[in-house]
Amino acid sequence: MWKVIAAVSAYDRGIGVGGHLPWHIPMELRLFRQETWGGVLVIGRRTWESLGRPLPGRELWVLSRQLRSSLASVRFFSDKAALLQALQSEKRPVFFAGGAQIYEWALALPQVKELLLSWVYMQTKAEVFFPEFPESTWRLESAEFFGFCDAIPGFVRARYTRILR
Repeated sequence: MWKVIAAVSAYDRGIGVGGHLPWHIPMELRLFRQETWGGVLVIGRRTWESLGRPLPGRELWVLSRQLRSSLASVRFFSDKAALLQALQSEKRPVFFAGGAQIYEWALALPQVKELLLSWVYMQTKAEVFFPEFPESTWRLESAEFFGFCDAIPGFVRARYTRILR
């Protein structure tokens, strides 16, 4: 199954500041790791640069015309058509995991059947934003609140499924 996964400001849809996430929320990162373990993460060049390394237990597929890597757990694709062709035969779960251009592209793909969004209760000075998505196309299936703790913002982990027409 193909999914979009993101942590998004509940106030302004912000997802990035200065090439990084606007927050560090250990519980949200744990949920991300659990959900994506064993899967393929499709990311853009800037997201790859912000990670700076492969993620254990997952294979990264990076859409970039500029970068290459000899790391076994990282594959680079220079165009969307080649990436889509490779994804068609992929048996593992596929997660579109950023940035904004990857999210916008993925939301338009009919193969993407699920959105996993962590709506973070924090104002940001974001420079990069999660795209709007038509709520008539997505049904909220579940939402779980994770509370505030010290200086760490709370968030709601929401699972949406594509409404088939």
